Amino acid sequence: MKIVRMTAEHVLAVQLQPAQDFAAPLIDGDHAEALASAAGVAWTALDGGGVPIACAGIIELHRQRGMAWALLSERALRQFKLIHRVVRDVVHAAPWRRIEMTVDVRHAAAAAWAERLGFEREGMMRAYAPDGRDCFLYAKVK
Repeated sequence: MKIVRMTAEHVLAVQLQPAQDFAAPLIDGDHAEALASAAGVAWTALDGGGVPIACAGIIELHRQRGMAWALLSERALRQFKLIHRVVRDVVHAAPWRRIEMTVDVRHAAAAAWAERLGFEREGMMRAYAPDGRDCFLYAKVK
C-alpha cells in the first residue's frame, strides 16, 4: 500500500464498503473536486496496483477547527492496521485545536474507530445526513 496526495479522481474511484454505500450517490465530480481542493489535509491509500482503496482527510472549518472524514473500500478494511496508523498520525500532527467527525449511528465499527483515535462522542444529530440518517458527533480537542 502506498499513501499519496489525494485527487478528485481518487475520490471517485474508491469502491465504498457496504456501510458507506449510502454516500455513493452524493459523491459526484463537483463533490470530489471540493474535497480535493479544500483547505486542510487529504490523502489516498493506493493498493499495489495503484488503485485507490481509501481516501481521507481533515477539512479546515476555521483556524482552530477541522472536520475529519474517510471513505473506505472493503480492500482498505483488509489493511486496516496501516490505515489506522496513518489516520492516527495525521490527526496527531494536525494543527487544529478541535477536530470533529460525524459517524452514522448504525455504523458501530466506525464509532469504535473514532474512539480508538481519541475522539469523544458529544451527541446525536437527528436527520443530519442528506438521506435523513442520524449521526453521532465526535470531537477530539487538543
